[in-house]
Amino acid sequence: MSSLQSLIQRPGMRQFVKFVIIGFSSALIDLGITWLIYYKLDFRHLTIAKTISFVIAVTNGFIWNSLWTFRGMGSGRRHEQYAKFFMVNIVGYVLNLTITNLALLALTGRFLSHEKPPVPIWLAATCTAIICVSVWNFGANKLWTFRHKPVPAPWPPSLDDAAG
Repeated sequence: MSSLQSLIQRPGMRQFVKFVIIGFSSALIDLGITWLIYYKLDFRHLTIAKTISFVIAVTNGFIWNSLWTFRGMGSGRRHEQYAKFFMVNIVGYVLNLTITNLALLALTGRFLSHEKPPVPIWLAATCTAIICVSVWNFGANKLWTFRHKPVPAPWPPSLDDAAG
């Protein structure tokens, strides 16, 4: 078996691939809604447009990740998992805005400008941020949102436990 096949067979890698696929669909939703509001509807506030698209994209991501990527994982009720997922993604959102704006600064020489950058530059900055934030979101959701909590051993221990 090749090393690539071996890598793909690892459960964590399969989860990451699923997470990336869902993240890609959420990114398309996020980009599409932001583009629609900001460019097509000529809304002047990029942060508000991104916030609207963010909430819709995060909800999409939670639904599909809980059904496919992390199916049966984690403990707690769905609304508690959604709250954790949303909190992880809020941190990701802040990172995304920061990285996007830093990339725009690097590409245009302007930071937080009210002038709209050309779509290709906006896409390059946004895609840079998405790649960076994906690693954060996967790790935090795997280790916190959908983490299996260990089942505590009964107390007092039974005699069977002491004999084994």
